[in-house]
Amino acid sequence: MININEASYSYKRSLEDQLKKISIKINQGEVILLCGKSGSGKTTITKLINGLIPHFLEGNLLGNIFINGINTKQMKIYEISEKVGTIFQNPKTQFFNLDSDSELTFGLENLGENPDKIKRQVFKVVRDLGIERLKNRNVFMMSGGEKQLLAIASIYATNPDVYVFDEPSANIDEYGIERIREMLINLKAQGKTIIISEHRLYYLMDLIDRAIYLQDGKIKYVFSNVEFSSISNESRKKLGLRTFIRKKNDDFANPVTFCESDDFVVSNLEYENKKQKILDKINISGNKGDIIAITGKNGQGKTTLMRILCGLLKENEGKISYKGSPIKYKKRRKLCYMVMQDVIHQFFSESVRDEFSLFDSKIDEKQIDNILEKLDLKKLDNRHPMCLSGGQMQRLSVALGMLMDREIIILDEPTSGLDYTNMLEISKVIKEFSNNKIIFIVTHDNELIDSTCNKLLEICDGRIKRFYERR
Repeated sequence: MININEASYSYKRSLEDQLKKISIKINQGEVILLCGKSGSGKTTITKLINGLIPHFLEGNLLGNIFINGINTKQMKIYEISEKVGTIFQNPKTQFFNLDSDSELTFGLENLGENPDKIKRQVFKVVRDLGIERLKNRNVFMMSGGEKQLLAIASIYATNPDVYVFDEPSANIDEYGIERIREMLINLKAQGKTIIISEHRLYYLMDLIDRAIYLQDGKIKYVFSNVEFSSISNESRKKLGLRTFIRKKNDDFANPVTFCESDDFVVSNLEYENKKQKILDKINISGNKGDIIAITGKNGQGKTTLMRILCGLLKENEGKISYKGSPIKYKKRRKLCYMVMQDVIHQFFSESVRDEFSLFDSKIDEKQIDNILEKLDLKKLDNRHPMCLSGGQMQRLSVALGMLMDREIIILDEPTSGLDYTNMLEISKVIKEFSNNKIIFIVTHDNELIDSTCNKLLEICDGRIKRFYERR
């Protein structure tokens, strides 16, 4: 089905190969997991399979990639797309329309299918995947999980033989992950070939046929399902792999008492958009040193709340105070710094190191070296931020946030696309810099919450469902 033969690849302007003599044979109907630490070459392999390399991305490719015996170098990109469908880590990068219905039909229209067949196929997609609630929706009003499900459905509509997933569970709550798992079970039952590059592993353990572990652009290990499932907990951590079992945060059991004398106080906050109530009667208080996890299902108002706290949105009702003084929303921009979920929008310089001086020219060079070293970015300090892997970008954005001279730091999904080792390093850095700051972390990463946070706040339907601290 797919044969990658002695493939090496380096991106344009890169001084080293991202992949080094990779050889993989994938049979029809197999489910293959690509795993390994951030920057090990997983996403680059997916780009070999879907034809983005060499047809779209500039670089130097050696070796050959075959799909059904045909060399992809001799295929047109649209011919590859008829056989291989890709779901990217950030679904927004593959949307071409403003509404969900148009997105579902877009691929079929580009394949030249007649209108009647398109209508029947979309009806089948909605029925098979159970996505009735995604019909006739504005894609920009969808939660991250809903966007990911729509991206999968739009590829499913074109009925490719091969599905390539790049971090499909990134930024998605447990309900969304379960929906993705159901879709994967459906595809596997149909005999589709599935390649998944993923860090979050627990929902895939009984689905994969083989796991390919990459290290520094090379295949280090190839495991059968039984071999992979048998890896000890200690060995798993040494490999930098996330938990094989769903993690629960049962340690947060003591209710937090709202206190108006705390350093940072949010009282009776409300927000609505187009007459729809997004946040209702939010009361939060915290002190310097607090690391507060903000969790809950996708689309419940978590990111909206954080944007209000840092002054990007203005609340309709309520009050926000710091050290006893009310703070208007524009002034909060100088008090808070927010690392956004889509970190690519916060990079503006020509190199990793230049990003720090752009944001704050007073940052000490030794501080920069120290945090880059801790997050395994020191060797990349002269690389353009846009040439980093997704996980490396994530670590850089957290490094920038921690060195900002702000009292309150807000991190929106800071460990998206990160392996276990780098997640722990992020955790250590956050805790190190938390003494004189209040840090809010919007996340679905239960491992990060367990290793980092002292309080957990869950939002449901725009209200606080629970606000607990560790027992």
